[in-house]
Amino acid sequence: MADDWTELYRPRNMAEVVGNPKVIKELQQWANSWEAGEPQFKAVVLMGPPGVGKTSTALALARDYGWGVVEMNASEQRNADAIRRVAVRGSRSETFNDDGEYLSSKDGRLKLIILDEADNIFGREDAGGIPAIAELVANTQQPVMLIVNDFYELSRKSSAIKNDTLQLKVGKVQGATMRTVLRKIAMDQGLEVPQRVFETIIENSNGDMRAAVRDLQAVGEGNAQMGEDDAFVLQSRMSVKSMYDMMRDVLHEIDTKRARRTMIETDENPDQTMMWLDENIPLEYKDPSELHRAYEHLSRADVFLGRVSRRQYYGLWSYASDHQSIGVTSSKSRPNRGWAQYRFPSYIMKMSRSKALRNMRSGISRKISAHAHTSTRRALQDVLPFITTMFHSDHEFRLSMIDTMGLSTEEVAYLLDKKVDAAEVKRLMQEVEKQRPAKEAPEKQRRDPEEQPPVRAKVPEEKAPEKKPEPKGKQSSLFEW
Repeated sequence: MADDWTELYRPRNMAEVVGNPKVIKELQQWANSWEAGEPQFKAVVLMGPPGVGKTSTALALARDYGWGVVEMNASEQRNADAIRRVAVRGSRSETFNDDGEYLSSKDGRLKLIILDEADNIFGREDAGGIPAIAELVANTQQPVMLIVNDFYELSRKSSAIKNDTLQLKVGKVQGATMRTVLRKIAMDQGLEVPQRVFETIIENSNGDMRAAVRDLQAVGEGNAQMGEDDAFVLQSRMSVKSMYDMMRDVLHEIDTKRARRTMIETDENPDQTMMWLDENIPLEYKDPSELHRAYEHLSRADVFLGRVSRRQYYGLWSYASDHQSIGVTSSKSRPNRGWAQYRFPSYIMKMSRSKALRNMRSGISRKISAHAHTSTRRALQDVLPFITTMFHSDHEFRLSMIDTMGLSTEEVAYLLDKKVDAAEVKRLMQEVEKQRPAKEAPEKQRRDPEEQPPVRAKVPEEKAPEKKPEPKGKQSSLFEW
């Protein structure tokens, strides 16, 4: 099996990292501050879309400075215990670098702790992960790097992560830079690649360097002398248009056939395109009559989508798609002028960002339903609002709830509407921990009576039965005792 070219040509040092020179410079300054023992920020956050080289940059930085690497990625469980184990291993244990050199923590040799996809920590499997990351950022003795795609999703859960880290945004790789890298790889592999193939790969990658290298491997492996026709393989395989292409052809132009074709090539269901059009129609349609006609077609498309939902007959999707593409496009009399920055649907963004909160609320409701002997839905709708109000106002009730239902730090923070690393949340959890040993002692005595010294009941001594005097001259009978 052939080697993966993305691993084979992964940058070995910072000099080989392409694009984002400002980010590279700031990372080197951050590493120098650690080497000098005076870091202003103990942790750095690398944020950016997938495939732009965030993980490769982190590994190249560690290799340049001779640091060991302790890495935790999304395939591993990232709960509180797992993250603390990584932190301890990174700060106390010994390791070797890639050259086999022994790195001793006693001699001040540093190790880079990498938490990949740190924004994707949620669910019961990763319980306590965010507070553990905040604790690691605050108390680490080793450099820490958090790699994320969406920094907002991570920062809104913890103020420490937002305020106590150096945030660096890694942008998409530019086409000219990508072309230079692809040509070097082609020369190293002995490939003769036409310019048309290079341009097709770059256009399809959309700034994703990893995707571009894999496309080059897919086309070039076993095909040393390729022709321009090989580019059509990529075009047919990656002909899916983006939603932004569809917005431009539907809202900006007047070619209805092209608008319909682009909607088909976008390969999204009409429910998604409905939200995109609803968000962006007002950005392009300034004339009130055109705006009215466009939303009239959108409402008719919504009627057909409702019938699909009720009847489960998906043949009606075509009618909804035609109203969204042909109908909305024909609502204007001429192409729209100027430039509009199309927006991602705010409804999808709100639902995505509230997913963790909704999961948290459902988890608390399940615990309430188990103790209140009611359904989760009833606990969510009828009980949780009152529990939340009482949780805010009554300190003793808070302590009792946390101890009885086993609420986690995240759940307590949700009920108090605080960050997970807020001082009030920490004090509350510490107070509960202090009270537990005192309560567990009498319970343990009741549960484990064998461990206690046996208490012997006082049994009255049995007196021997009095023997009646034997009558003289006669043997005693058994019944006389």
